[in-house]
Amino acid sequence: MARRGKKPVVRTLEDLTLDSGYGGAADSVRSSNLSLCCSDSHPASPYGGSCWPPLADSMHSRHNSFDTVNTALVEDSEGLDCAGQHCSRLLPDLDEVPWTLQELEALLLRSRDPRAGPAAPGGLPKDALAKLSTLVSRALVRIAKEAQRLSLRFAKCTKYEIQSAMEIVLSWGLAAHCTAAALAALSLYNMSSAGGDRLGRGKSARCGLTFSVGRVYRWMVDSRVALRIHEHAAIYLTACMESLFRDIYSRVVASGLPRSCSGPGPGSSSGPGPSSGPGTAPAADKEREAPGGGAASGGACSAASSASGGSSCCAQPAAAAAAAAPPAAAANHHHHHHHALHEAPRFTVETLEHTVNNDSEIWGLLQPYQHLICGKNASGVLCLPDSLNLHRDPQRTNKPGEMPMFSQSELRTIEQSLLATRVGSIAELSDLVSRAMHHLQPLNAKHHGNGTPLHHKQGALYWEPEALYTLCYFMHCPQMEWENPNVEPSKVNLQVERPFLVLPPLMEWIRVAVAHAGHRRSFSMDSDDVRQAARLLLPGVDCEPRQLRADDCFCASRKLDAVAIEAKFKQDLGFRMLNCGRTDLVKQAVSLLGPDGINTMSEQGMTPLMYACVRGDEAMVQMLLDAGADLNVEVVSTPHKYPSVHPETRHWTALTFAVLHGHIPVVQLLLDAGAKVEGSVEHGEENYSETPLQLAAAVGNFELVSLLLERGADPLIGTMYRNGISTTPQGDMNSFSQAAAHGHRNVFRKLLAQPEKEKSDILSLEEILAEGTDLAETAPPPLCASRNSKAKLRALREAMYHSAEHGYVDVTIDIRSIGVPWTLHTWLESLRIAFQQHRRPLIQCLLKEFKTIQEEEYTEELITQGLPLMFEILKASKNEVISQQLSVIFTHCYGPYPIPKLTEIKRKQTSRLDPHFLNNKEMSDVTFLVEGRPFYAHKVLLFTASPRFKALLSSKPTNDSTCIEIGYVKYPIFQLVMQYLYYGGPESLLIKNNEIMELLSAAKFFQLEALQRHCEIICAKSINTDNCVDIYNHAKFLGVTELSAYCEGYFLKNMMVLIENEAFKQLLYDKNGEGTGQDVLQDLQRTLAIRIQSIHLSSSKGSVV
Repeated sequence: MARRGKKPVVRTLEDLTLDSGYGGAADSVRSSNLSLCCSDSHPASPYGGSCWPPLADSMHSRHNSFDTVNTALVEDSEGLDCAGQHCSRLLPDLDEVPWTLQELEALLLRSRDPRAGPAAPGGLPKDALAKLSTLVSRALVRIAKEAQRLSLRFAKCTKYEIQSAMEIVLSWGLAAHCTAAALAALSLYNMSSAGGDRLGRGKSARCGLTFSVGRVYRWMVDSRVALRIHEHAAIYLTACMESLFRDIYSRVVASGLPRSCSGPGPGSSSGPGPSSGPGTAPAADKEREAPGGGAASGGACSAASSASGGSSCCAQPAAAAAAAAPPAAAANHHHHHHHALHEAPRFTVETLEHTVNNDSEIWGLLQPYQHLICGKNASGVLCLPDSLNLHRDPQRTNKPGEMPMFSQSELRTIEQSLLATRVGSIAELSDLVSRAMHHLQPLNAKHHGNGTPLHHKQGALYWEPEALYTLCYFMHCPQMEWENPNVEPSKVNLQVERPFLVLPPLMEWIRVAVAHAGHRRSFSMDSDDVRQAARLLLPGVDCEPRQLRADDCFCASRKLDAVAIEAKFKQDLGFRMLNCGRTDLVKQAVSLLGPDGINTMSEQGMTPLMYACVRGDEAMVQMLLDAGADLNVEVVSTPHKYPSVHPETRHWTALTFAVLHGHIPVVQLLLDAGAKVEGSVEHGEENYSETPLQLAAAVGNFELVSLLLERGADPLIGTMYRNGISTTPQGDMNSFSQAAAHGHRNVFRKLLAQPEKEKSDILSLEEILAEGTDLAETAPPPLCASRNSKAKLRALREAMYHSAEHGYVDVTIDIRSIGVPWTLHTWLESLRIAFQQHRRPLIQCLLKEFKTIQEEEYTEELITQGLPLMFEILKASKNEVISQQLSVIFTHCYGPYPIPKLTEIKRKQTSRLDPHFLNNKEMSDVTFLVEGRPFYAHKVLLFTASPRFKALLSSKPTNDSTCIEIGYVKYPIFQLVMQYLYYGGPESLLIKNNEIMELLSAAKFFQLEALQRHCEIICAKSINTDNCVDIYNHAKFLGVTELSAYCEGYFLKNMMVLIENEAFKQLLYDKNGEGTGQDVLQDLQRTLAIRIQSIHLSSSKGSVV
């Protein structure tokens, strides 16, 4: 870093640095006649809940830009009114989110840090879960909005749009975590595609996710994120949300209990004094970690705004001073942090709000405002993420044997550059950007896991001059120009300045701009990238989404020689001439394009004809065709030659682009001119891109689908993924699946009505192996008459899977109506949607269809998902038909095997007496009083009979001659108990039917297990539809679990008859009781689950009965 001689403190930042080489005149700043700055005329509380402290210090003081980091205009605190619109514009509230609180709780408990201690017995607090769900739903809306804008380029949302949206909205660290989670989920999903049971398992189970991928997909379709949603995009978004929940929850747990102070209060002074230079840090600016520390605080933080300190203008010097804190302080902080973890703080609304308010990475993300507040916590403290903090990176600064890359003062300068919020000139901004990019790119090169922007595969990213001018417009602080003593301040201020409260630091501008440039595979950031960043980061700023243009990725790299650059400029001029829409310039433009002429490809791998098809310019398309443009040329798939080609566009043709944007006249024109209706698909070859018919079916364009079908498009062609994993020779997500996945019922029926093409009856080896299990026995004859019908059956089964996963139950029923067999998963998903929509006739139809599901298809999902759903329907339904149908299903699932028998308990050998001594007064030494009548017995026998008798005898003194009174037991029943003891077993007992229940109660009371089991066996043998409810109620009252389980088995096995029994219905629905009915249903569900596990899912099926 260049140094100059000592100067007064009034020098500006550009006096301290050399020209960065990013271009632009040092003394000029472009601006628009329309001001995008914020007005300060309307008071407001922009961040809701708590008002910001007044900002006192004025920037009229002539400080260096390094010294004015904690100063701002006084009127900043009076409120924010951005371009005539209040900054309190809110994000749309979500009435429904694509997850449930039960799923959220399961996710968090599964990812719980074991150091945090055991969870509460009742699970996580519902109010904290609801609060967390509401907060993260705002992040979902932000990511969806950005993905929606990015998807406009190709009218399609893929995993690339979701990943770029994550990088735009989330901090570098959070985006890296979410991307890693998304990649892991997608890898599991792709690996599961090779298995034979892929259509029998839910997408979430195949991805290893807790949230429903199908529900997220449906939410994306209903929210109109894009006209076409790729299933991988839903997987990415689901994994991203789960990662965010886990990340925030772990920060809450790691933050410890709330401390007494969450930020500096009013009256605290944090602004630097006039003598503070760029290389020094005043004492008041020593490091203050955001409460919570560690993962919750996200890096070194600057001093908070206060009544005497104000807010930042350029950067916060405290951030640099923070990193220079003594090691002892850091060790002490680590000790407290570890102690907080050891205390296992509870996850509550208070700890959640405390953590969010003090974390600069997540606070702004979870606010309800449309613009994204970045790099600050709730106290307005500017913070560096840990991944960007050089002081906390010992591998870079203190690696043994290496000299430090930067001095301490240079480290402060770099970090202050990243936190800069305002600049005074374009030269100052150029230097700040140069330093920031110089810091960020090598940082990621050495530490690939920190999420900071990586070098482009073909070289480092750089800023175009107009991008810097645009950024300077948004970051420019006119009053910093007053530092020049030769410039007189304006007497009339015509430019309203944005308050500091809404200004993001430079690192956030870079992060968002780099993400936009990376999405379009560009080597450089242009002015539109900066405008897109301003739209996101500043309130009241808006601009149109970026359109697909030929010059999107134009790059005049200095690595190319002059001749190559000249050819690029000529080619760019040729594309511009063709894109302007003037047909009279075609000949001149072709001469500039290069040796390939009219078929020259741009950096994005697209020809002029493709761009004309994107615009829908029918006249230009006709002119290009007349000039000899190749109709069927494909977007190249060679990234080393065309690195800016979007992966999803590979192998697309001009017809594909016309179909994407729905330009039917252009599609008609191309087809009439001889364009291949299947795009790049050759007969007999694998298809690695979506066909025009697939794209038209996904968007639901009936007219376009009809046109393509008339021209011979094949709806059975699917897409092969580049990893080589596919379940059918023709690939996945065919046109049937696309229409079903997006819920386009009319288009699906149109595809279904298309006559089948005749194909050769000779099967290839690959097709023979792909045949798998023949489902002819379950499908009607029309679908199994030929080889092509079998391919159609496979395609329709896949379509049925996607429609059921995404909740389009009507499409699913349409597919079933033509004979496609159910899988357990599709049936359960359809039943769930019908129950949620309260469609009773459909529920009845689906329950009737359960018998068509083969028992071989029963999986763990029947126990974990199916039984809870069906018992919930039984509990909620008042319809006798539905109750009868459910009873049939439960009896069918219980199976034909007998109810598990109860076995006698072998009584241990104990003392026994001759029956002659039974109730013999002369020989007895203890007397019981039962119903006022004495019963004589012997201690030597009873003392070892059971713990209950032992306790009764021990409680009576030896010399006490009084009787032991026995209540609640009738004399005949007590006599049977004594007879059992004196005879040594139940063999000689004569038990009447009306005595068995009372004898069971007595055996339970006196803890005679063998006699109790004998009574249970008698009850089980005598059970029938008339007394089963009484026996069950008595067994539940006594707590006799074996007899209760036997009764539950009897209920399930005979439920078709019992469902008409009033006593049984009263038992189930608990009409006269409170709360016991639900327990009965839960017990029946548990018993049936054990039964299904034993006879259908265990390795020895049917043996455990």
